[in-house]
Parts: sequence; C-alpha cells; structure tokens
Amino acid sequence: MDDEGLRIIREALDTQLRSEDFDRAVGRTVRRRNLEFKKYIEITGELRELARTDSITVEEAAKKLLSTV
Repeated sequence: MDDEGLRIIREALDTQLRSEDFDRAVGRTVRRRNLEFKKYIEITGELRELARTDSITVEEAAKKLLSTV
C-alpha cells in the first residue's frame, strides 16, 4: 500500500466514532481529503483481503498493516 493509503488508514483509526464500522471511517476520511472513490475501493479491498487471509476483522487488519510499517 502506498504512503497516502497508510495515512488515510491512520487518520480513519484516529477519527473513527465509537460504534462506527471501519469502512465508513475510511470513506469519511477519503471524502474529507477530496479523493476519488477509487482510492476508497483500493484501500478497503486491500484491507478486506488481508482480513480474509488472516481471519480477522477489517479494523484489526488495518492495525496490523500499520504495525508492520
């Protein structure tokens, strides 16, 4: 994942509301930065794939991805 994607994930984790799905937080962050929907699909697709292969949630996959960087 590129640096911009990692920054979006980090910001989404920081601004995620208490009972909000992580995908929604990512979407809000992408819209706030005036980026295209394509960027949202790219980020969530990669996170979902990681979550599926490791049998974890998307939010846990995001945290795992950030911890490896």
